[in-house]
Amino acid sequence: MNGNLIMAVAIMVVICLVLIIALSKSFHGDSSMKPKYDERQMAIRGRGYMLAFYIILIVMCFMPVLINDETKKLLGDLVYFIPMAIGIPVHVSYCIWNNAYIELNLNYKKWVIFAIVAGLFNMLVGFSSIHSKGLIRDGSLNFNLVNVYLGILLIIVLIELVIKNAIDRKEDEEDEESEA
Repeated sequence: MNGNLIMAVAIMVVICLVLIIALSKSFHGDSSMKPKYDERQMAIRGRGYMLAFYIILIVMCFMPVLINDETKKLLGDLVYFIPMAIGIPVHVSYCIWNNAYIELNLNYKKWVIFAIVAGLFNMLVGFSSIHSKGLIRDGSLNFNLVNVYLGILLIIVLIELVIKNAIDRKEDEEDEESEA
């Protein structure tokens, strides 16, 4: 990786950490900045981390077979992002569909608003960079595709949460009707 890219990533990490710390108290209902999960959620999240870890390992094992020199040149620095780009959605989706994604003390509405804004902002940054610098630059894909990916991932997470909440509500209504 070149020095400018490393500096940009370092700056983004610092900005993200500052935002997470600043917004964490706003997202949680109590004075704690730490998310709270029950034992069942912790066990499911642990299985989700394990599943994502093994998916990342499998992807990393197949990468030398699937990625040749031409593909590596086209992907550029994005080649290092591929295993994570597959593992993160696996973990998040697993946790969502097993009711272990949302913390017990989370202010859900504030978090959803933040996720929408962050998703749209990432897509805006990514698409504007692609528009100004092009999709392919010096034979490699624009690294700002990561921003587009993160924006799309946040929107997909929100859609999954909406679908999961709708399914849960329907099941709750059916349970209430069967009890009556």
